[in-house]
Amino acid sequence: MSRWEFMRQLEELLSDISPNEREEALQYYNDYFNDAGRENEQEVIKALGSPKQVAKIVKDGLSENAYQGEFTETGFTSAKNAQQNPIVKRMEEDSSKEKAFADKENTEKTTAESGKEKAKEGSSGASKKEPMPAWAVVLIVIGCVLLSPVLLSVIFAAGGTLLGIIAAIFGVILGFGLAMIICYVVAVVLFVAGFSCIIVHPVSALGLLGGGCICVALGIVFMLLTGFLAGKCVPGICQGIVYIFKKLFGKKEVSAA
Repeated sequence: MSRWEFMRQLEELLSDISPNEREEALQYYNDYFNDAGRENEQEVIKALGSPKQVAKIVKDGLSENAYQGEFTETGFTSAKNAQQNPIVKRMEEDSSKEKAFADKENTEKTTAESGKEKAKEGSSGASKKEPMPAWAVVLIVIGCVLLSPVLLSVIFAAGGTLLGIIAAIFGVILGFGLAMIICYVVAVVLFVAGFSCIIVHPVSALGLLGGGCICVALGIVFMLLTGFLAGKCVPGICQGIVYIFKKLFGKKEVSAA
């Protein structure tokens, strides 16, 4: 049975009631079909029952309890025929299920909130540390006094080692620089001597000029080494010293500011 056939039969069965009540009943059932959608028409018809049953429910409501009932999406419903209407039953079941689901969600939400509050209280209680007892403070002070010579020795030893490494690096840089200067000076002297005797003693002059070239080559090597150490090691040492001073005195300066 289609929706059109259902409504046509229902209209014929309700022909013996007043036109206004018939139109109102038909309008409500049409609205119910519209709300359910075209794809659910057969389910609505199955839930409502036959047009004869629906017409009987409407007439019983109008004749027996006309002033205590009302039209809803399932037709005219009174205290008596509400229990007979399958749509009403299903609506009541759905509302009871929704109420139970809402109660369950509220219970779970309350339980989760109480659990969070307990966890928060536990974490706050754990974060509150008990004050250190006096005897522990005294032991720490005594230990610092007893270990101060050892700590000072370690600090001075570390500082001396660091200064020694820095001095060694600067010494190597200075040595390479002096070696470079010496090589260039010797090369100049050999070139002058070689060119001065190239006519009288050509063999000796060639030896002197070759020695001058070797000195120039060594001077270039020492110059490169000096430039590398001065360009890489010196900035690294300066950055390390600045980092150490920041670690030692940076916090105090920030707190004082």
